[in-house]
Amino acid sequence: MGRLIHLKKEDQELMPLFNGAFIENKPIPFPNFDGTTAYSNLFYWAHLEAKETSEFPLHPHEGFEIMTFVFKGSVEHFDTASKVWTPLSEGGLQVIQAGSGVKHAERITKGTELFQIWFDPDFSKTMSKDAAYKDYKKTVFKTEEKEGVKTLSYLGENSPVYFETEGIEVEKQSFQPGKHTEVLDKNYTYSYYLLDGQMYINDTELEKDGFLVINDTEAIEYEVGQDAELFMIKSPTTVEYDRFIQRYN
Repeated sequence: MGRLIHLKKEDQELMPLFNGAFIENKPIPFPNFDGTTAYSNLFYWAHLEAKETSEFPLHPHEGFEIMTFVFKGSVEHFDTASKVWTPLSEGGLQVIQAGSGVKHAERITKGTELFQIWFDPDFSKTMSKDAAYKDYKKTVFKTEEKEGVKTLSYLGENSPVYFETEGIEVEKQSFQPGKHTEVLDKNYTYSYYLLDGQMYINDTELEKDGFLVINDTEAIEYEVGQDAELFMIKSPTTVEYDRFIQRYN
């Protein structure tokens, strides 16, 4: 079994923004000249809490596929393609294929909690495409419940979401107390972020806002003492195309 990363919240990059209006903890921060923690085709991952309503002003993106998962509250976004402000409420997902380039801005209301995750697609393909935006409301996502585990699927085989980064699956799981097991694919890397509660994953304790990355593993056991909510990304351990971070370094 390979345990690649285990980060408590205090071990992640913590960053206040706009005089403390937003607080971000980043299990995968932006790379710097000392290197990066990026892996697979995940490039950046931030958890944001809005202490006050504030706005990210207009700023550019290109190439990456950027997803915003809204767990509480609401977000409005503006982009230079649509030229309108579009609201996205709790449970929704915003997907940006940045393509050859786009500028956008975001207004985030007080009390909002969200993930913004940047995926690293094949830039040799994405940079030649026009930028695209799409919002998905929570009602389009399917939830299944089995043996004390409720699973909401954001991305995967039966997802309504169009996405370009190869080999990605994203789920949010709600666990009742007890022991639960799951079969994994050894060729994939599994990234876990505990949104709420406390649990053990293969004997590693995970507390709220904790982050754990595992690969080369055939099965996993969750031991849950109280109700817990877990966010999971499954991604290929080996990426066949040149990733952005390889060119960065």
